[in-house]
Amino acid sequence: MANSKETPAGGTLRDKLDRFWRILFLNEQGRPKSAMFLYSFCLSLLFFAIYASAYFFLIDVLESAFAASSVLMRNILQAVLPGLAGTLVCCALFYVFPDKRLVPVAYLWLAAFALAALITMACITEREEFRIFLYFFAMLIPAGLLSGGLISFLQFRRYRQKAEKAKEAC
Repeated sequence: MANSKETPAGGTLRDKLDRFWRILFLNEQGRPKSAMFLYSFCLSLLFFAIYASAYFFLIDVLESAFAASSVLMRNILQAVLPGLAGTLVCCALFYVFPDKRLVPVAYLWLAAFALAALITMACITEREEFRIFLYFFAMLIPAGLLSGGLISFLQFRRYRQKAEKAKEAC
């Protein structure tokens, strides 16, 4: 059996993963601590996949489309345009969900993931390797995270203002 393989610290890998999910998202009765917390976490994983796909599919297209441009211009376009494409898709989901907090909170999760990656790489890599990581981090992370976070929070703010006006009108 694949799940019965013991890990060095005791317990199966499956048991450790189950404990992680229970601690993070479930209470003692096995019910979700917060549905919004769990849903936004899962949505942030979807957003991560959307942004990764945007970069995967657009980098080569942008490289060939702007081959005659300077390296600086290509780098800027390759950093910004896929991030904005991912933001367009992710922020459009704001209108799909009945709980309008999900998309902005998913962006908070993405910011937490980015910060965790930055801290982890700072701790485990040598100085030169960390500089290389920072180059790619700066190319891939800020455009989508900042634009998506800002747009989703503005969408949520606008939604709340409309809801308050509608409530006052009643």
